[in-house]
Amino acid sequence: MVRVTIAAAAPRVIDAPIWRDAAEAHRARMLSLIGGSLNVDLSNPIYNFIFVYYSFDQKLLLRYSPGAGVVLKGVGVKEEDLWTGRGYVSYGDGSARMDPMLCKPSMRNGAVTAASIMRATSGRAPHLNCYGLHEWAMLYQPPGSTCHLSKYQELPLRVSQAELNAVVESMPLACTHFDAFRFFTAPATPLNTISPTPSRATQAQLEQPGCVHASMDLFRYSLKLWPWLPAELLADTLELAIASRVLDMRASPYDLSQWQGGAAGSFDLSPVRIETAEGRKLYQREQSRLASWAQPLRARLLREYDSAIAVWESAEAERCSTSEQAETGLNVGESVG
Repeated sequence: MVRVTIAAAAPRVIDAPIWRDAAEAHRARMLSLIGGSLNVDLSNPIYNFIFVYYSFDQKLLLRYSPGAGVVLKGVGVKEEDLWTGRGYVSYGDGSARMDPMLCKPSMRNGAVTAASIMRATSGRAPHLNCYGLHEWAMLYQPPGSTCHLSKYQELPLRVSQAELNAVVESMPLACTHFDAFRFFTAPATPLNTISPTPSRATQAQLEQPGCVHASMDLFRYSLKLWPWLPAELLADTLELAIASRVLDMRASPYDLSQWQGGAAGSFDLSPVRIETAEGRKLYQREQSRLASWAQPLRARLLREYDSAIAVWESAEAERCSTSEQAETGLNVGESVG
């Protein structure tokens, strides 16, 4: 057996003027997406989900990373706009890079799982028949029920409880996303028509690209691999997540009229009345648009994940090979015929 060593591709190099311009543009874009400041109003029905449910250090949004496999030149001792936390390696010659080998083993395992979910999702046709009813199912409470409501929005309803119940009971629930399904009230859970039942174990089996939550989760997957992916991709997935959340809330039974101006003035929060045939058609059009937007982002994310995973697997194979050679009394790098 002869061990063949494949030379790694030379890293891409970015000079200081170019990456500094990119870092400045990234900061400006991120601020525009989140309303101009890191002091986000967490009562905002759009931002509260993005910033609270996904739970991350908001400051990282403004930091620039070129992603793994890129060397930055002309890096100073202290760089305010550059990510210099975990994964960052600086050298004495003023260059720096993001080293994927500094990713924690637990994060690597999570990355492999996330990649498998995204790969399975990307190969399926979108389902456009859920109409955003998951938000209604989270509030479904038929007469006499004392079920617990997983209500994370402090918002009034635009329909009565009786009307909400009637909508849930009149249309088949078709939720494929476990992280939406798990917040259904107990009476709503058996009304879901998807089989097998959505669960963490069946996530890769059921996830499909028409789901607005699957589109929002691309931002979560970007956060999982940060800073070993380009800052531009992090911003792209955040923009998609915000747009997906807007549709999510517009199709909900909540009254969003108080958010039509002010901090959320850039969002169209007029209701998509999925309780009507016209509203369901509008929801499907918007759902299809988001799915088309998400697919190339999902493909880009997968490439970044696959690249990082390949580095980890190569390092592990090298470690195992070295260990095997040591156990058999061979010198490292010796070839055997």
